[in-house]
Order: sequence, then structure tokens, then C-alpha cells
Amino acid sequence: MKTPEAITWKLLSEDEARESWDETLTRFQDCAPFQSYAWGEYRRSLHWEQCRWVAFNEKDEAVAMMQASLRRYPLGVGLLWCEGGPVGDLTACGDQLQSAIKKTTDLKRVYCRFRCDRERDIEEVLRLAAQGWTLPWSPLTTSYSMMLDLSPSEDQLLAGCDRNFRRNLKRSEQNNLTVKQWLDASAEEVFAVYESMQSVKGLDEQLSREEIEQIILNLKQQLVLYCCRNEQGEVVSLLGCLVVGDRACCVFSATSEVGRGLNASYTVFWALFCHCQRIGVKFLDLAGIDPVRNHGVYRFKRATGAVPIEYLGEWDWASQPALLWFGNWAIARRDLLKRVSSALAFTKHAVKTPARLVATGVRAVLAFVVALGHLID
Repeated sequence: MKTPEAITWKLLSEDEARESWDETLTRFQDCAPFQSYAWGEYRRSLHWEQCRWVAFNEKDEAVAMMQASLRRYPLGVGLLWCEGGPVGDLTACGDQLQSAIKKTTDLKRVYCRFRCDRERDIEEVLRLAAQGWTLPWSPLTTSYSMMLDLSPSEDQLLAGCDRNFRRNLKRSEQNNLTVKQWLDASAEEVFAVYESMQSVKGLDEQLSREEIEQIILNLKQQLVLYCCRNEQGEVVSLLGCLVVGDRACCVFSATSEVGRGLNASYTVFWALFCHCQRIGVKFLDLAGIDPVRNHGVYRFKRATGAVPIEYLGEWDWASQPALLWFGNWAIARRDLLKRVSSALAFTKHAVKTPARLVATGVRAVLAFVVALGHLID
């Protein structure tokens, strides 16, 4: 590994990134689907500015990369959120990267947070801390996930599933279900399955209709999506992942109330596993887990033969200590503030004029804070 002094970070232009970003990304062993060019364009469709930096050594070789979504606010304040990165040599991610962020974005005050999707290593933890990155006291996501090794044969994969998974998979095959790759997915149908699941489980909205639509539109080339239909032709379960190189990560996963009774999630999971194996995917990330607060989902994913993994996870940095504190404070209250914002939006046309003006002012003050809460929605 090269020392940080030998590193130069460059912000790529749109044309440069379009031509070379994914090709360079897949050279790194820790490349992540959420660092792909298409994922950045998906974020752009949700009104985030995209920034793509590459670190070069003295031989002009790319040694690290980071794609981040940027929101700009008055007085030169900016919020950066990086999913799945940085990738490559983390020794390059100290002062050089932080200085490049400020210089190339022309921001006076910056709050930056990244979620690094590579396995936790104590040396890298200590290195990031020494570089000025800190562990957020209010994380946006979990650092724990389940990883399924797809290198064994299909028979070996099935044998690696626990007995309950295999039994329910057989039961699902007796329910006249139709499972196939969903090449012409409708955002409306996908959203309907999510709505049914959220209603049954009492969950907050996992993905909005707009987010689903934009994922399908912007990530079509990387998205592998399977759906399961019942005898009436209704979509009752779905599972989709993004593929970059030999790695994939689930982005869609939902089963309706009807689908739960038909064990539809088992058959759609198995169909996706087999597809990913056929196209050369070696590692499939089943997305985050919480064994304490969401034990049912953890138990289901564990039954597939996947093993728990801890990532380096989230780290943050700010150009001023006060902004670092404010970013964490805002995220800690994001759920409450989102509810307040929704309530204000719902009542803004029904209240009297003075109250409406107050509500408008409050929404403006909360805009930056609520934006943080929307990062992973």
C-alpha cells in the first residue's frame, strides 16, 4: 500500500465518470453495487448532486474511489452521503480526501458520512480513527448483514439451507405459484406488494413509489429481479438484487399478506439464488439484519445458509465540530421530524394564514434535517 503523501484525489467530470467509472470500480475486490455509476444516477434522479472522486498514486494508478451524493444549503453548507464506499486503499482517505472534498465542491462547511461495505478489520478501524473519521453515535443503517457464498453447486446450496427452509420451499411448489425473472417490472405492482407487507407488519414505508420507479429506470442493466405470482396472476412476492462484478446485494424484498400464506418468499429467494449463481455471482449480500429487533427476518435469512458479517459501516467527518454534532443530532431525530414534516404538509392548506406562514418557516428550518432522514429511504 502507498502512503497517503503519494496520493492525489481527482473529481471526475460527468463525461469522465460515464466512460470509466464502472470499469475502474470492478478492478477493486471490495467494489460495491452502491458505488456503481448507475446507482449515482439513481440518486441524481432523487435530486442529489453526484460527486465521483478517484485517488491516483505517483504512477497515475487508481488506488481508491468514492462516489457520494451531495446536497447544498445556504451559506456554503453541504451534506455528503456515500453508500458502499470508499473502495480500495483506505490509507488514501485521510487529509487528502477531506481537503479534496472541500476544494472540489467549493463548500465552506461540510458534513460527510460514508458507509463502507467491506468486512470490519481492526487495523482499518484504527486507521480511519487516526485519519479523523469518527463512528457516528446515530447511525443511519446497520453494520451487520448476511452473506451467502454462491460458489458451491446448486445441490450443495440447497443442502446448506436449514431443514425448515427446504420444507417450506417444497410446500411453496405445491401452491401453483409462477416464478420468473421480472424483466418488465411495474413500479405500481412492486409498490403494491410493499404496501401489503408494511400493512401486515406495521412497518414504516420502506421505499416510496418514486424510489421504486427510479431504481427500475436507472439500474435496469444491473438489476436482477424475480417475482412470484399466484393462480390469479397477482404478484405476491418479489426479490431483486444489484450486480457489480462477482458481487450482488439485495435492494428489493417484499412479500404480500397472501404470499406469506403461500410460502412464496421461499421460492422467489431460491430462484434468485440460482440465477445469480448461473451468471457468475460469488457473493450475495442479503442486506442488513437486526437479530434483536427483527429476529424473524434474521432467522429467515440465516435459514438460507448465509452467514452473519460485520462491515466497517458508517463513519463521519465534518469541517467544523459543531456540524458533526448537528448531523448526528438531526439523524437521531429523523423519524420524529419526518412525521412533523408530513403533518405540516398535510395541514398546510387547511390552517389559517398566520399558522401557514409559521408552518412554512418550520419546514424551511427542518429541510436540512429531514433530508438526512431521507438518505436511505
